[in-house]
Amino acid sequence: MSILSDVSLYDIIVNHKQMIVNPFNEKDLQPNSIDLHLDSKLLTLHGKSIDISEQGYKLKPNEFLLGSTIEKISVPVDLTARVDGKSSLGRLGVMVHSTAGMVDAGFMGNITLEIKNISDKTFELNEGETICQILFETLTTPVKKPYGHPDHNNHYQNSDGVVGSKYE
Repeated sequence: MSILSDVSLYDIIVNHKQMIVNPFNEKDLQPNSIDLHLDSKLLTLHGKSIDISEQGYKLKPNEFLLGSTIEKISVPVDLTARVDGKSSLGRLGVMVHSTAGMVDAGFMGNITLEIKNISDKTFELNEGETICQILFETLTTPVKKPYGHPDHNNHYQNSDGVVGSKYE
């Protein structure tokens, strides 16, 4: 597998009109990733919704919330993707995923983020801020049964906004 460069990502999105990240802003294109932004809704583990569109949210030390990217992701059947935190946030003790970094071929929807403040200081979350990055990698072959295929028990295809766990 190879990670796609800025040249390859730009070519796929702009020249081939394949919206793997939508909306796409060229300023978010990094050398081998695309920056993604925090949506206005957060969700507690108890299902309480928090709207941060007006005044942001102060994430307390050791607090955990679910968030979502503004951008919708569409992963072609010959690629896979990985969501990772931004180094600047990590250096402040803010993680954006605990286990769900991989995005399967065929996935479509918003990315739900697992946001945790592991520092001893409060951190302010604001709508629209850069919260994570996504890297795309080529697969050895296109997948036979992409994410969302009826043979799979996929719960999050076409996710819209932040989605809580559907673990049974």
